[in-house]
Amino acid sequence: MFKKTKVVIGQLGSPESTQTKDVRKYLKEFLGDPRVVDLPRVFWWLILNLFVLPFRPKKSAQAYSRIWDGQSFPLIENTKKFAHKVEQHLDKNIELNYAFLLSEPRVSTLFKHWEQEDEVERADRLIVLPQFPQYSESTSASVVDTVAKTFSKAVNIPDFEFVSSYHRLKSFIDLSVAKIQKSIDENHPEELIISFHGIPLRRVLQKKDQYYLHCYETYHLIREKLNFPKDKVHFTFQSRFGSEQWLGPATDEYAVELIENGAKSIATYSPSFVVDCLETTDELGHELTEEIEEAGGKHYFIECLNDDDDWAKGYAEFINTYVNGKRTELKELFYLPDRNEMNKQLPEQKQKSPPLDDKAKKNIKLVFLTLFLDLIGFSIIFPLFPALAKHYLTVDSDNFFLQLIFSSINALTDVGGTTISGIVLFGGALGALYSLLQFIAAPIWGSISDRVGRRPVLLLSIFGLFLSYVLWIFAGSFTVLILARIIGGIMGGNLSVATAVVADVTQENNRSKGMAFVGIAFAFGFIFGPALGGICSLLDLSAVYPSSIKYGINPFSTPALLAAALSLINLIFIASRFEETLPQDKRKVVTNKRVINPFKLLKPLPYENVNLTNYSYFIYITAFSGMEFTLTFLALERLSYSSMDNAYMFIFIGLLIAFTQGGYVRRKAHDVGEKKMAIQGMISVIPGLLIIAFANSSALLYLGLFFLAVGSAMTIPTLTSLVSLYTPAQEQGHSLGIFRSLGSLGRVFGPAIASIIYWKWGSHIPYVLGAISLIIPIVVLSRIKLSKEA
Repeated sequence: MFKKTKVVIGQLGSPESTQTKDVRKYLKEFLGDPRVVDLPRVFWWLILNLFVLPFRPKKSAQAYSRIWDGQSFPLIENTKKFAHKVEQHLDKNIELNYAFLLSEPRVSTLFKHWEQEDEVERADRLIVLPQFPQYSESTSASVVDTVAKTFSKAVNIPDFEFVSSYHRLKSFIDLSVAKIQKSIDENHPEELIISFHGIPLRRVLQKKDQYYLHCYETYHLIREKLNFPKDKVHFTFQSRFGSEQWLGPATDEYAVELIENGAKSIATYSPSFVVDCLETTDELGHELTEEIEEAGGKHYFIECLNDDDDWAKGYAEFINTYVNGKRTELKELFYLPDRNEMNKQLPEQKQKSPPLDDKAKKNIKLVFLTLFLDLIGFSIIFPLFPALAKHYLTVDSDNFFLQLIFSSINALTDVGGTTISGIVLFGGALGALYSLLQFIAAPIWGSISDRVGRRPVLLLSIFGLFLSYVLWIFAGSFTVLILARIIGGIMGGNLSVATAVVADVTQENNRSKGMAFVGIAFAFGFIFGPALGGICSLLDLSAVYPSSIKYGINPFSTPALLAAALSLINLIFIASRFEETLPQDKRKVVTNKRVINPFKLLKPLPYENVNLTNYSYFIYITAFSGMEFTLTFLALERLSYSSMDNAYMFIFIGLLIAFTQGGYVRRKAHDVGEKKMAIQGMISVIPGLLIIAFANSSALLYLGLFFLAVGSAMTIPTLTSLVSLYTPAQEQGHSLGIFRSLGSLGRVFGPAIASIIYWKWGSHIPYVLGAISLIIPIVVLSRIKLSKEA
């Protein structure tokens, strides 16, 4: 027999204030909980810290300010008042406390006080009651984790019990019904929405979270007891976050649709909560009211039970019975609808695209890692080009290949000497060489993988990249650097193989999910690669260890060493974890679609809109890549930028591209139309090029980069979609392969042409001509006939 029982009612909590810094701190802890967001940790950490926390807290702070009373938030104050009232009705052997996951007092604080109490007086049993009526992994399980973490370092732990839900508690249902009925009798709404907090649909369908069933049981019990037409009571979900499909229908969209279909007034009640908070007072009480009124209707928001006296008595009865009563007595406090019948009535939740199976997820994660690490290694050299070119012109000026390149440059331009512009043209040659080799190698690697499988080709190409970076480490001479770039360019053509892996493990109706990881890997690779290149350039191994120069160690060996280490890690992961995705019986099936000669891929297709899109893309990427390559040289010439300064530029561009694609293009491309958004993107790039052409300060340079990054983020994914939209299903791989090859070819011509123009006429001319040349793809795109929605 227990002498005393400590009962803790657990709530989520609120920020310390409405200041953005306090809201950011709150969201960082809340959204950092793996129970709340159950995406892969590294992946979600990057999204949370790069795209959520820099922007969302300000908007959330504005919402919190609408429910702030000057000192606290309703969730905190209502929980305190409710606990105080419940305490008055409890048996003497029960000690009640309240605690918050994200506010004080926390569970850890309560337990610390418990340990400090006199052993004779302190409670020897602990019962935790999360204040979430319906169980969900993202809420109730988070409370369990918090308690377990609190106990992890404790010596003395009391007997512990956890009550997972009370969604069928009679007092909860009956008092909710009474509150709703009162509003109905006073306001006479035509429709009633019972709104629950949403969770990702995947949690219910794949992880079998009970939450959806618990919500429906609560909804069913409330609806059956109301004196209101049953067909006028609706079951919806609110508070969506992110791009993933959530439980539906969405409360806001459903309510507006009801008004548009003739309803004049709507009442809403949210039994996911027992005390009012941001999701009720602001989301339903303020935001939904505005949406309904804008649609021409009237909204009646019904508050939660909060500290209602009868609710406090009913909840106290539940606690007393749970602690001191018999299980049969406890059972009498709950409605017990037939679970099988509830499952039959449960509205079906349809997933827009089928989920990826475990094997697909595993291999796509490995592909993501492969591309991410490869692209870090590839882009780590970007901010180093100016310094790298000047270095070899200084220490290895008599090198045969160096002399060959510059004699060709002099013959081409009829200009002697070595100036900053000459270095640009030299750098353009290196960039064009790498892209040309990728252009040639990509279809070859793809064709080989169709014959022998993906795994051996991935292993070979990744090992080749590793070898190229090792050579770069010891590239004391320009000859070794050229050899490293040649091997890297050939082996860097494995993108087609990685994309083929995604195609192998997905179906047509969920392929976009897998391909999304390819785009994300690109974005993150181009963010971190240049940043790491700039940071690593600060450590010159040849200066730290002068004796190592005789082995070829150079000022750029540190970034090369990091790139080699990442490639080695990649190789180990693929060798140990990657399972072949192309079965033996499916090999050689598509060889008639693949062509070893990459130039044969450039034949016009029998689809006019695809050809128009491809031509536009080629011209666009030629202009854009020329700017991208000469940018670091321009920054050096005009603003004396260091390698680290160049790294900051690429980080800025990468963040903007990733944020625009993830936050705007992904959501709005279909509504705006792919063709229209692609044209808008190209138009946005034009002022960016013109601003950079005449930029004489960092502020102007970054302003130009803003337009370039946003425009590029709008253009490239929508052009890819246009190719897919106008290509028959059986020709998708072939068309998209041509599209990618044209991109590689554009990256051959772009840097070369821009560098020559830079050399001949100065740094501003390639950007002006690039801006003018974009008129051509805009005109070509405008000729596309919208035979499909795009």
